[in-house]
Amino acid sequence: MKKSKQYREFFSHSLRKLFRTIKIELVIITALMYALLILTSCRNSEKNQKQVEQNHPQQEEENHNHEHSGHSQQMNETRDWLKQELGEKYNQPVSPSTEEQLVQGKNIFTKYCITCHGSSGKGDGPGATTLQPKPADFTDPEHSSFYSNQGRIYLIKKGMKGTAMAAWENILSEEEILSVYAYVNSLKNSGEMMEHHEQNH
Repeated sequence: MKKSKQYREFFSHSLRKLFRTIKIELVIITALMYALLILTSCRNSEKNQKQVEQNHPQQEEENHNHEHSGHSQQMNETRDWLKQELGEKYNQPVSPSTEEQLVQGKNIFTKYCITCHGSSGKGDGPGATTLQPKPADFTDPEHSSFYSNQGRIYLIKKGMKGTAMAAWENILSEEEILSVYAYVNSLKNSGEMMEHHEQNH
């Protein structure tokens, strides 16, 4: 009986020791698996971050090209619309601007237009950041010569569809509209001078 009791105690003690060992090993294995999972997650995160950084310039370029393509299409459609609206008048010359018109045009531009077009007419006013497409850059010679002079006057009157450019014919008089055109048209000279300066340096 005594030996039987000793065997039972020994067996029970051995089982408890075995279970304790297994429990410890399970804890260690679980901890190792958790650490491995975290390490794998970190590596994947670093890999994804590098992939994003590598693709970022390409994505920016694609977005820029898409935006430029869409803007060019809109300008072409606007020019076709202007030619249809104005007919032969589209290519008719506009009288040279006077100093009085330039002064009046600048005052009106400063009052109504700089929020979107900026104080220098580059299309970088505080309100331009949320606009799509962006406001016109009047200092860009290529943009300024895209429409005829009569076409640009008509755009001031009627506005431009699909943009934030509003119609001003019910706010400004014919004289004031011509003055705004005169001032805006003068801004392209600063762009041409800048382009000429860059080409010679």
